[in-house]
Amino acid sequence: MADRNKWTVLGVASVGTLSSTLDGGAVSVIFPALATAFDTDTSTVLWVTVAYWVTAVGLLLTMGWLSDVVGRRRVFIAGSSLFALGIVLSSMSMNIWQLIAFRVFQGVGSSMLLASLNALITANFQAKERGKALGISGAVVGVGLTAGPLIGGLLLDVADWRAVFYSRAPIAVAGAALAWWLLPRDRVEGSRFRLDLIGVAALFGTLGFGLMVVNQVGRLGLSSRPVAAMVAVVAVCLPVLVWSERKSIRPIFDVGLLQSGRYTFSLLALMSHYLSHGGILLVAPFFLLDSLDFSASRMGLFLAAFSAGRVFLAPVSGRLSDRFSPRPFLIFGNLLLVVSLLLLSRQSTDSNSWVLFLALLLAGAGTSFFEPVATSAIMGSVPKDRLGTGSASVASGRQVAFAVGVTVAGAIFAIRERAHLAGDLAEDLSSEAARAQAIAGAFGDTLLAGVALASLATLFSLGVRGQVGADAGELAEPE
Repeated sequence: MADRNKWTVLGVASVGTLSSTLDGGAVSVIFPALATAFDTDTSTVLWVTVAYWVTAVGLLLTMGWLSDVVGRRRVFIAGSSLFALGIVLSSMSMNIWQLIAFRVFQGVGSSMLLASLNALITANFQAKERGKALGISGAVVGVGLTAGPLIGGLLLDVADWRAVFYSRAPIAVAGAALAWWLLPRDRVEGSRFRLDLIGVAALFGTLGFGLMVVNQVGRLGLSSRPVAAMVAVVAVCLPVLVWSERKSIRPIFDVGLLQSGRYTFSLLALMSHYLSHGGILLVAPFFLLDSLDFSASRMGLFLAAFSAGRVFLAPVSGRLSDRFSPRPFLIFGNLLLVVSLLLLSRQSTDSNSWVLFLALLLAGAGTSFFEPVATSAIMGSVPKDRLGTGSASVASGRQVAFAVGVTVAGAIFAIRERAHLAGDLAEDLSSEAARAQAIAGAFGDTLLAGVALASLATLFSLGVRGQVGADAGELAEPE
């Protein structure tokens, strides 16, 4: 019965994972349609995504705390329900501001889902199978990331932007229903704690507005009023957060977790790894479309190669890491990423398409070997009553790294494109050829920054010690 229950839990969690990962790719393809439908500009439409992920990231650690205190099942069910309702409401939006508001609502549900997903899996699988289970979950992530843009583009062609939302509602609703029906009740041990609302507000202000500063500073400048106001909010919230956490009996984020070298080095490796993805996520589409003159569908196929590897390789790496130390897999995954980013940085306007495709596939393979093992190492290093915090730290670390990585990649790309363009025009090239070469050169320079970050992740991986074979919490002592 116990064996059957754990696979049921993984199945239910996978439905939630699929709902969440389909969202980003599917929604990103409808931005032009939203601008047309609501007669607004692109900068306003971008808030459909910005508002969603700022809300989700800002609340992740709080929801992780809540799942540890009131029960992971309750938080997962509530998150699945809010996420489903947010999708339905988004499809019914009458103007862009309603859509942004409903996306905030959906972001709350997403934070509850992400904060409890890995905690549910870790709590129901022994350490000897934890990597395998998280690897299967990683494969589902690969399916969602790969299918999201493809499904979104198809629905946009045959219907309209609303279909991208309401077509996914049945999956989200089924996830909430299955969670209520099938997830076993988890017992919360120990004293009851009261949620520190001041700490929650301060944490949200620090994380949420901090991410907005990172997102907007490149476009508006540090001296602009909106950015200055957001910096001021962070400056006020951060000391309040420190004060609130120090006096709390049960802090939202327990700094004592950082005493575990396994936890700290795994989290640092995870964030460095995902920081290095910025060049592929942001700059690769410009290179494929404007330098290599790819069609949109061909570009989508090449970018899908970066995510597709997870479907096949994540379960393999997760299962193997259950039998051996996680460190070799973390190092190997990051070294694969270093090699692939180096290869991508050498591409030009006359690049061989097969080499480019294989380099993107290799980069995805590196992430496939790294991600489930890093997640397993983090989840195996926290006490059992802090699994929600561990799950939330994985999700928030990943999302913060993505946001910062994309912003840094965008800044490097813009600076280097201007420099290359000036040099190419001086060689009497046509403006079109000069721009194509400038984008290719800036793409290569941006990917070199990714090489440095992936190398840093490799160094952090060297610090992840310990053998697999202990249940969650048994590796949480200071090293």
